[in-house]
Amino acid sequence: MFTETQVTENTRQALLNFWRDSIIKLCTPHSYLNFYTREQTVSIWWLHWLLDSITSEKTGKAWFGQQAIAWLANLPGDRGELGGEYGVLRSLTKDLSDILYQGKCPYPKFYEVVVAPSQQSTPDDTSRRKYLQEYAPSDLWERVMDYWRGNLHNFVPKPEMSQNSEYSTNAAWMSALKELSPQNYQRLLSEWKVNHQRRRNLWKAMGNLGLM
Repeated sequence: MFTETQVTENTRQALLNFWRDSIIKLCTPHSYLNFYTREQTVSIWWLHWLLDSITSEKTGKAWFGQQAIAWLANLPGDRGELGGEYGVLRSLTKDLSDILYQGKCPYPKFYEVVVAPSQQSTPDDTSRRKYLQEYAPSDLWERVMDYWRGNLHNFVPKPEMSQNSEYSTNAAWMSALKELSPQNYQRLLSEWKVNHQRRRNLWKAMGNLGLM
């Protein structure tokens, strides 16, 4: 580690900052055009706290846990308000799931549709997860999933936003919602049956996934 390298303090700090910034740049989810707006990359997120906990004597496991839990508690539950936090939340969800279940998440539809693991991989996955496993609070996974259970219905793409009467994405997200939060699924489904009853292609897409 840089903290053990025999160099001057200024050199050590410069090397440490370069390493930290390089890792964060490598792992930061890219901005992309989503259902609502073009995201702005978030400036401070959980990887910053993890690296600071690893490299600073003033922080540590307890501090990282406090930062991560406070961040989760203050995340907005609306997709449009979440902005760049969405990408880093999905990244954390994937890492914690892979740590606990080695790629076999107990919520496979949620994992495939919402976490979208193929979009989350970076060259530093293994070492990042190693440190996250060491520093994360034991209940962080459940806290993350509690957030998703309570708010995923707000993330499901709205049928009225779909292009060319193509609703397979809407149906896929509904399948993930049904798996993770059946009550919220039923409530949203009831709303759709009233507001979108004439969208025949929507109900065909839903039927193709065994929903309804």
